[in-house]
Amino acid sequence: MTAAAKRNPSGDSGGSQVLTAILVVVVIGIVCYLLRTILKPFFVAIFLSVLFEPVMTGLRRLKIPKGIAVIVVLIFAFTLLTLLGLLVYAGASSFADQYPKYETKVVALFHNILNLFHIPLEDLSNYVNELDWAKAIQDLSLPSFVSSSVGSFITFLGNVFLVLLFMVYALLGREYFFQRIHRAFDEKSSDRIAIAIDNINTQVQRYLVTKTAISLLTGTFATCILLLFNVDLAIMFGLLTFLLNYIPNVGSIIATLPPVLLALLQFDSSLRPLWIGIFLIAGQMSMGNILEPRLMGKSLDLSPLVVILFLIFWGFLWGIVGMVLAVPFAATIKIVTSNIDSMRPISILMSGAKGRD
Repeated sequence: MTAAAKRNPSGDSGGSQVLTAILVVVVIGIVCYLLRTILKPFFVAIFLSVLFEPVMTGLRRLKIPKGIAVIVVLIFAFTLLTLLGLLVYAGASSFADQYPKYETKVVALFHNILNLFHIPLEDLSNYVNELDWAKAIQDLSLPSFVSSSVGSFITFLGNVFLVLLFMVYALLGREYFFQRIHRAFDEKSSDRIAIAIDNINTQVQRYLVTKTAISLLTGTFATCILLLFNVDLAIMFGLLTFLLNYIPNVGSIIATLPPVLLALLQFDSSLRPLWIGIFLIAGQMSMGNILEPRLMGKSLDLSPLVVILFLIFWGFLWGIVGMVLAVPFAATIKIVTSNIDSMRPISILMSGAKGRD
């Protein structure tokens, strides 16, 4: 046996572990992509179940039967999902209908950009002047694009039904899950497993509830600012801010750009869009840098690289739904690994520069 072999008796185990991890990620990606029709509603249901579990617990403390409590939660979840769906469809339709009135300002903005950079593109400029923007939008089939992203309304209702169905089993099966653990393992092991799972559930729930509350507050603030300045599609942009606030750093930038750009097209003066951008950015910074750290602490500080990788991975697999769920997925994995000694190095690697476990 050579000296190198003696120093590394396990052979190329490190390389094998890396290849195995890559293979596992690829297999998970393929499975999630092929089963996305079922898995997307399932994970949305798990997400909502964790959010609504405090409501379920509160109803049970009021001596309300479990069946009625579940029905109340399901009705609330159905109303919320349907309202979100209606807002998205109404906003997309309104944007498609109102776009022609921005045609002149789009052409003028294009000319200003040409003049700013001294680009001699007369032919292209003439083409833009002669372009039938209404027909171009129709050719681009914007409503069809939106419809293909979120599905037809009937398909949407079908997904809502699947979400509610999964929520029923998640809400009803939680207390029986701990009973099964005690039956499956000896007393010492079952107690240790139950404590670990309860800690994980508590931390995940605190993170999701806190993040959702901050996102809701941020979206409401953005909606109020846009309504105050009479910006078109204010409610839709507020909903967009709420959803994108789950994505740290990048989400706030993406959420701020569309309403500011629309304001540039809607208003003649550039001063109003400037103030809109200032107020929106101030609100995002106040929520993200002051309120959120106070409520959530630094224990869930995620590395920006991890956030970007999760966004790319889940966005590629599941589109917008995947991007919204990407960071909660990452936070959940970090919480789970931080509560299991053998997996704690993964949690440390997922932490940001200041993250501590």
